Amino acid sequence: MMRRPFFGSNLRCSLPAGSAVGAAALAVVLAGALITAPIIAATATPQNLGKVDDAVLLEETLQIEIASPTSARVKYTNRTQILTQRGANLYGSADVGYGPGERVVDLSGSVVSPEGKRTDVRRQMIADHAAFPSFVLYADSMVRTINFPGVVPGSIVEYSSEQEVSNFHWLPHEYALQERIPVRAKTLEVRSPKDFPVRLVVRGALHPETTTEQERDGTAVQRFEVRDVPPLRSEDDMPPEADLVPHVVIRPKTITWGDRRIDLSAWSGVGRFVHDIESDRAVPGPEVAEMAKSLTASLTDADAKLRAVYEFVQSKISYVAISLDIGGWQPHASGDVLKYRYGDCKDKATLMIAMLRALGITAFSVSINTRDDGLPDMDSPGLIFNHAIVAAPRAEGGYLFLDPTSTAAPFGDLPWQDQGVPVIVVKDDGTADLVETPLLPPERNRRRHTVTASVLPDGTLTGTYVIEAWGQRRQQMSDLVESRAADRENALGDLVAWLCPGAVMKDHQVKTPAGPSDPLRIEMHFEVPHYLTQAGSLQVLSPEVVRFPAITRMAAYSSRLHPVFFPFLIDEQVEARLTLPAGLALRKVPADRKLEGPGVTGTTRFEVSREGNRQVLVVHRSLVVSRREIPTSDYPSLRTFVSSLAEEEASASTLVPAT
Repeated sequence: MMRRPFFGSNLRCSLPAGSAVGAAALAVVLAGALITAPIIAATATPQNLGKVDDAVLLEETLQIEIASPTSARVKYTNRTQILTQRGANLYGSADVGYGPGERVVDLSGSVVSPEGKRTDVRRQMIADHAAFPSFVLYADSMVRTINFPGVVPGSIVEYSSEQEVSNFHWLPHEYALQERIPVRAKTLEVRSPKDFPVRLVVRGALHPETTTEQERDGTAVQRFEVRDVPPLRSEDDMPPEADLVPHVVIRPKTITWGDRRIDLSAWSGVGRFVHDIESDRAVPGPEVAEMAKSLTASLTDADAKLRAVYEFVQSKISYVAISLDIGGWQPHASGDVLKYRYGDCKDKATLMIAMLRALGITAFSVSINTRDDGLPDMDSPGLIFNHAIVAAPRAEGGYLFLDPTSTAAPFGDLPWQDQGVPVIVVKDDGTADLVETPLLPPERNRRRHTVTASVLPDGTLTGTYVIEAWGQRRQQMSDLVESRAADRENALGDLVAWLCPGAVMKDHQVKTPAGPSDPLRIEMHFEVPHYLTQAGSLQVLSPEVVRFPAITRMAAYSSRLHPVFFPFLIDEQVEARLTLPAGLALRKVPADRKLEGPGVTGTTRFEVSREGNRQVLVVHRSLVVSRREIPTSDYPSLRTFVSSLAEEEASASTLVPAT
């Protein structure tokens, strides 16, 4: 399905409180797999284009004609040639978004068959539907979809749309200069009166041909053109796509929304707008004040009160979004959110701020664009945020950021999507503080693996495997608690087999955290048949019973097109106690090792002790990731580190008769 690129959204909170993870994905989540994307073939050439790409964008134009501060026309055209059956499925329809500030006045399309026959799209093949997913109860943001008939490889699909825009929040925010398929030609043209400036900034490695003209009536015409652009190729563990796609930022310096004139020449204007539409909603009424005081009646410490309010809003207010016109940005009154016990991110943030105010604790609204949506261009102010959280100023300076929308983040923590991103903190006087949320250190996202096992005389390894997870690791694994028993058992079985090759899970127990700072704990009983194997006259085993496949698979690429991206920093700690068979001992204790790479460190340490007449091998391992993004220039060093780690995990130790 094609979508008109980078058009505005009217829902500031576009994130649900939590997303369910299917059974098939649970093992990947539990094993700590990073953000992945499908691997697509290398950059196409004209000779092999049809073999590796599903389609090619022949021509795309976007024209924005601004007549006045409240009147513009947006015209869009697209011609795409389909090359494969998969391409026919992907590009067999196209979407045009619209809402209360814009109206679709024309949408038409056609399909040209491989033989050259043109078939126009009939009206009954165009339909309207809601723009947002199921977690949004009601929104007036809509999508009009055009379905192309008879699309097969070799077809050319064409469509054009025209819209009238009265609220410039609904103008395109950005225009992409690259796609996932090859591009023959792309053109952006923006026409605006001389007394209505529009900021247009090129971001990314691609530099379009740019022209600026001024017509006799003073209309400024800016045009950006690119030709023969290769597709954006996906890789595992790459940054969010929005970080990588070169684009033109489109920002009018003012927006008129009803009777409000929003100044977008600086972030202070965005802060003032957010303050004006939120401030009266965060005034605590009697019910809000009573609830806040009852929750904290036995508490004297300010942070204890802050935590109590945070956990109440986090757990007792259900996530439901209702977005109507400015309601996509403006929260409901805090008293209504408390009364009906539901709201979206800005509603939950507003209730939390109101309850804290009733206790004499200062807290501010924070507008944020989450990291999974790409880093925003902070040199170009605009209404570009998709989420709202809370900031509590600290006596030592700075802020404690809290996200009451997240049902899994303990007090003092943040979901990874909220970490390490620029935000605006809107203070009580309407001023905006432009700061960055913290990227929490690796130890906050630690996971501890504890294996206690024995090697039986027949070579089977049997024992218990305990995983304890904190921070983002805990949040990743929290879906396990709510999954169906059968799904949970299958996922854990896959996890054990992945981390300890050949392992079979016999049973398991899941212990939910007792408090916000406690770990999620999973205990599994397992067996590994043929763990001790015969190699000629020798008996051999692998001491690395807990491995790090999510890291070692990174060495699959000989080189990379994009940086390696870790959603959050990682700290993995392993202690494996392996009791060897009676009468056998290690011929040689493996040497301790320390591996270092760009932003990654791994250590392995071995100890040997005895329990009665049996030797016990204790393996301590650690893996720490201390950088979120590893540039392509550092990938060879990272690959060397990963290859060394994989080599270590594949090593074996020999047992000999004990003396």
